[in-house]
Amino acid sequence: MTRTVVILSVSAAVALLLTVLLGATHDYPAYVDQWRLVLDGLDPWSTDNAYGPLHNAFALLVPLHPLAPKVFTVAAMLIANGLLVLRLERLRPFAEWRTTYVAVFAANALILICGIWYGNNDVFVAALVMGAVLARLDRRVVLAGILLGLATLDKYYPLLLVPFFALDARSFNTRLTLSALLTVVAGLGAGIVLWGSDFLEALRFGVGRDATILSILRPIVGIGRDLGIARYTDLLVLYNGPVLLLVWLLAFILAWRRRDSWLVSASWGFFALLLTYKVGHQQFWVTWLALVACLPLLDTPEADRLARVSLPFATFLSVFQLGFALIHPTYYRGGLHFIPNYIGFISFGLGVWTLWRFLRPGAAAAMAASRPRA
Repeated sequence: MTRTVVILSVSAAVALLLTVLLGATHDYPAYVDQWRLVLDGLDPWSTDNAYGPLHNAFALLVPLHPLAPKVFTVAAMLIANGLLVLRLERLRPFAEWRTTYVAVFAANALILICGIWYGNNDVFVAALVMGAVLARLDRRVVLAGILLGLATLDKYYPLLLVPFFALDARSFNTRLTLSALLTVVAGLGAGIVLWGSDFLEALRFGVGRDATILSILRPIVGIGRDLGIARYTDLLVLYNGPVLLLVWLLAFILAWRRRDSWLVSASWGFFALLLTYKVGHQQFWVTWLALVACLPLLDTPEADRLARVSLPFATFLSVFQLGFALIHPTYYRGGLHFIPNYIGFISFGLGVWTLWRFLRPGAAAAMAASRPRA
């Protein structure tokens, strides 16, 4: 047994132990309520459930123990992490990927807290997306599509990743796209058989949500309401869906024109989508962190450059989550409520700066020229 396997095994055992000891908190008690509705044959979307039908499948684990789904979720992430590390170790010297891996994933508070402490289902989604990355690297495009389809059936946003995964330079992999779409159709079909059209309530709930936490729309809408111009600023929230689709389309076109690789385009394209999405829950960024952690697998200058450019925002997410979980009153409530009310300005500004650093014309050439010659 290699040293890396020992370290991964010991750290995974500690993580799983902490997962159990930290119990049910944050969104997890609401998950359990939803799963109990499933077990009782009732509508699991009758609460504030905004998730897909695969989320309901975790109800099968609840009779074992209420924390069993949380343990399963964290175990999936630990397996994905182990596969990533072992692949990176075979591919490149540790010094070439340690900064990205540690800052973005292994020691990032958003990953650790959302997974081990909170048991957010976004961690399971991220694990599936990492599995899709590894499958795509092995040219197992059908498997990659299936994993992305399963991620979509848990939380709907991974569907927007599918075209980026299918794109590579100016070629488009239809097998990956079809396998993802067929998986989604099959999953939704199973959900309709079990619960009818109740799952549409999750989509309606998502469309009708207000702007939250890290979204730039939260401070804009708040200021608009204070100034009495809410009928104008609230339109930004109401029509966020079309804006999001426009950003997705423009990102895809730009990635096509730039001849970006599939993982590079998925990483910055998904980043742009999250930056403009009105529901700015920080756990949504877990999947983006997972994509960035995978960038060194490409072993290309462009992927490494994107990973470096992403480090400030990844650090921002980590620091924000530490304060969210540890500073009292937790979740930035009470006297700290100004933070979630206005942090969207910082999030958006830093995000735009990140995208500009990577996408601006001549950025790659400028960075290459700045490196010292050997």
